[in-house]
Amino acid sequence: MSTTLLHPDATHLHHAVRAFVEHTVLPHVAAWDAEDALPASAHERLVALGLTAALVPREFGGPGLGVADLVPAWRTLSQGWISLTGAVNPTGLATALLTRHGTPEQQRRWLPPIARGEVLASFSITEPQAGSDLHRIETTARRAGGGADQGLVLDGDKRWVAGGVSSDVIFMMVNVEGDDKPSCVILPATGRESATWQVAEIDKLGYRGVESATYAFTDHHAPDAELLGDESGAGARQMLDALDVGRVNVACRALGIIDRALACAVDESTGREIGDGVLGDHTHAQLRVGELVARRAAVSALVTQAAQAVDARAEDARELSTAAKVVASDTAVWAVDRAARLAASRSFAAGDELARLRRDAPQTQIGEGANDALLMALAKGWL
Repeated sequence: MSTTLLHPDATHLHHAVRAFVEHTVLPHVAAWDAEDALPASAHERLVALGLTAALVPREFGGPGLGVADLVPAWRTLSQGWISLTGAVNPTGLATALLTRHGTPEQQRRWLPPIARGEVLASFSITEPQAGSDLHRIETTARRAGGGADQGLVLDGDKRWVAGGVSSDVIFMMVNVEGDDKPSCVILPATGRESATWQVAEIDKLGYRGVESATYAFTDHHAPDAELLGDESGAGARQMLDALDVGRVNVACRALGIIDRALACAVDESTGREIGDGVLGDHTHAQLRVGELVARRAAVSALVTQAAQAVDARAEDARELSTAAKVVASDTAVWAVDRAARLAASRSFAAGDELARLRRDAPQTQIGEGANDALLMALAKGWL
């Protein structure tokens, strides 16, 4: 993909995203969701706005924004459709991996085309038997011909590869033969959808419009594949580090859902006539809207704090980003339930916004690590 990127500052990016959501996304999102399709024009607009390139440092041609700079844009994008925020996330994760852990040569090769919108990336950890458990990764790689300069030969299966059908490069966790710990492989997409690298898409209940691919490797020779940072056995450390960025992204998806749930609750409370007044005249409706306002404020503060910690590479960045993702996603599911109770049976009507949010909200409890697994990880540090 090649396009002219805007590369605005954070404030102008937020304003541009808001205009895109108001004028393009909200009028069409119901149809996009029903068709399970993100139109090419909408995806190209995401790239043109600079959302996929936002984290690329200035020295490589990007705007050099931080995660905290992107929180308002990600949140607003999610008010339109969380699938849009999910679509830009893998390239942001790849940028974080390259910036933090890539060799100088890898950075020079990949970051400038990401900054120009010419390269989009995927991020792959999950496997059928592994889920969120990094210790159960089974996909293997061996050095072709015994030498690193001849690439890698891959065997195994991957699931839930976001953008995995059309991305230009995949950052993937595998077990390299002879190593005790998994590594992160940079895998160019050349050879995808061949006899040795088969691809399929997952049909999902919610989180529609985003490519969620499965990969099956069978003795697949990838001559240009290489280890991130030229470092064996560092995959878990590297990819978990990048997931701090991804978890803030998912928290913003959840926050956008909370915003829309509150808006739906307010619309229902002020527009639904009950007797001589409206639903919002009644105490139970006021309590539910008040709860939504209060919890939204708490989630927003936590997400902002987590994003600032990630940018600062603070000691508690992982704990805060994980906590923000868990709390935001659980609150999103709760918020949709509360708003749906006010709307009652209308919230189940096909095409209703609350019906879509009801399907999308649980995705945020799973994306970038299932909440139960993340809660156990948080507990270990304290126990």
